[in-house]
Amino acid sequence: MKTVTLVSGGIDSVVMSKIIEKEGGTQFPLFIDYGQLCAEKEWSACKELMNKCKLPNPTKVDLKGYGQLMPCGITDASKDIYSDAFLPGRNLLFLTVGGAYAYYKKAKRVAIGLLSEKFHLFPDQTEKFVVNANFAINTALGQDIILVTPLINFNKKEVIKLAKKYEIPLEKTYSCHAGGNKYCGKCISCKEIISTNEENSFPQFGGL
Repeated sequence: MKTVTLVSGGIDSVVMSKIIEKEGGTQFPLFIDYGQLCAEKEWSACKELMNKCKLPNPTKVDLKGYGQLMPCGITDASKDIYSDAFLPGRNLLFLTVGGAYAYYKKAKRVAIGLLSEKFHLFPDQTEKFVVNANFAINTALGQDIILVTPLINFNKKEVIKLAKKYEIPLEKTYSCHAGGNKYCGKCISCKEIISTNEENSFPQFGGL
């Protein structure tokens, strides 16, 4: 089955991509630049990870204006990177663009790397959101495209274990919203990894 995978340079999306790969079928990795501060670092990591993990080369779509229209902590350095992190509609944007790309590629699925909603902070990280988004996208496209969440029953620590099982080079991932050369230790993404007590797996964490 053909699947559009929504990817970044982070751990979750590459583990998700490996899971999709093991299911068989064709995969179309899609990277969305929505104006995030870390876009350059993410894109660089994404391309290298896909290559090293023997996954298809990702396609990049430029939607920088979205983050500029509604500045938040992950798109505007003048705002607090943690408390102002919510970008309204971000995951809906991802799924909408992914769904349209799936339509174009004649793919039947779109995969997004959401983790267990037990740990979600925002309304667009839940199974309810994904189900409702699926109805809207199918109605808009006039086709049945399935939104899949392979990691929805996993927490970050479990995803890191899967990454090690799949021999994913964790040192090549990039998961900091600040976009610097060293992880900031302040953003949601950094705090999430630090909470797993697995930070020593990441050379980039030397600055923490």
